[in-house]
Amino acid sequence: MEPGILDVGPGWGDELLFGLGVTLLLAAISIAIGTTIGLIAGLAELSRVRLLARLVVGYGAVMRSLPELLIIFLVYYGASFLLQALLRPFGFEGFIGISAFWAGVIALSLIHGAYASEVFRGAFLAVPGGYLEAARSLGLHPFQVFWTVKLPLALRYALAGLMNLVIVTLKTTPLVAAIGLQDLLRVAGDAGQNTKHYLLFYMIALIVYLIIAGGALALQLALEHRLFRFMRPVDPT
Repeated sequence: MEPGILDVGPGWGDELLFGLGVTLLLAAISIAIGTTIGLIAGLAELSRVRLLARLVVGYGAVMRSLPELLIIFLVYYGASFLLQALLRPFGFEGFIGISAFWAGVIALSLIHGAYASEVFRGAFLAVPGGYLEAARSLGLHPFQVFWTVKLPLALRYALAGLMNLVIVTLKTTPLVAAIGLQDLLRVAGDAGQNTKHYLLFYMIALIVYLIIAGGALALQLALEHRLFRFMRPVDPT
């Protein structure tokens, strides 16, 4: 290995750190937005408004059926055309581009939200009806029942599925490199191409991803231990 190849400055150390930062930031924002979308979509799917429920089911079916890379391309190129069409009536004729980072955030959030909606839907259905009846018998308002009883229990049951989606979304982030984003894997590939030490840089990327996944698993176990200390997980069957 060439001396200083991983140094910050003369080597590729700073580029790798920058790529890692892009990957983590992209994943964090996408997961946060996608989880929020999933929660809202899961509630909408269980609502009594049939049209709303069907629209949400359709959204989930489309997102889960299309390849992730295709969704990223559609968002990246489609958002520009949409913005141009919206602004054309106001006399704007120039090209409007959307950054690769935010196109990736939008695409990954929509994908994550589609899967998270099913996780939340199953979690809400798994909440024992007896707990809700007990809360109602105390005279709690429906909103209070949802906020203090149903939602906290549903979040407990959804934890494992949501943490699994966190890892899946993290593994999906390298696809955004197809629209020019310099994430960790893209930087590792560029470094390998310039230095011919492909194995070295891809092994670094592998170790980093394993560390992140291990941290997510440790966090999941710690949260499960804390959240289920005073209750046993309910078997939905």
